[in-house]
Amino acid sequence: MATSRLGPGDISLRDFIEAVGSAETAEGAVSTAAVAGGLGSSLLLMVAALPQTRSDSAADRAKLVEAATALTSLQRQLIETIETETAVKLFTARSMPQASDAQRSERLAAIQLALRASADVPLEVMRLCAQGLDLAATIAKHGARAASADVQLGVALLQAGFDGARSNLEGKLSSFTDAAYVTSVADEIVRLTGETTASTRATESLLKALPA
Repeated sequence: MATSRLGPGDISLRDFIEAVGSAETAEGAVSTAAVAGGLGSSLLLMVAALPQTRSDSAADRAKLVEAATALTSLQRQLIETIETETAVKLFTARSMPQASDAQRSERLAAIQLALRASADVPLEVMRLCAQGLDLAATIAKHGARAASADVQLGVALLQAGFDGARSNLEGKLSSFTDAAYVTSVADEIVRLTGETTASTRATESLLKALPA
């Protein structure tokens, strides 16, 4: 049986789960959030690929194919975020010498640059999960009625991925010295949170409308 692989490091699913629980690795909240989002998108892709649709119409199938194409792309991008490069850069920056004013200034600049790189990852996970939640409404509207539980779980996983990435990102903001950058990121968090709330409510409404 083939071993499932995750991310650019070709780590197995079993190894990834074990790595998250270890203090010796860089796998953590953001990688786990990306995996949750990836699993959520997989469930939605499965529903989109089912031979049955909500009304067994050509229009349903066309919408599901379109949503599946977008989900495949965002899933690939979520997988690509499961890496450790930004953590390594931040560790390297914090290890730089600081014996003189010039060295301290250079170290601070390197840390801020590395922090921005590390903030980009959870922000991208949030954006991708938000896109997945938006597409979930399309899957709920046009997908098979019998697969509503799968859609619900997919939404829950994407929401967990979004929330995990958001918590990680919010925890980083106090470390930045650029107030304008912090404000822009905070505004983006608010915007994405509003979008995910609206998308989730829309999907829930569609699923509740389905007959028992």
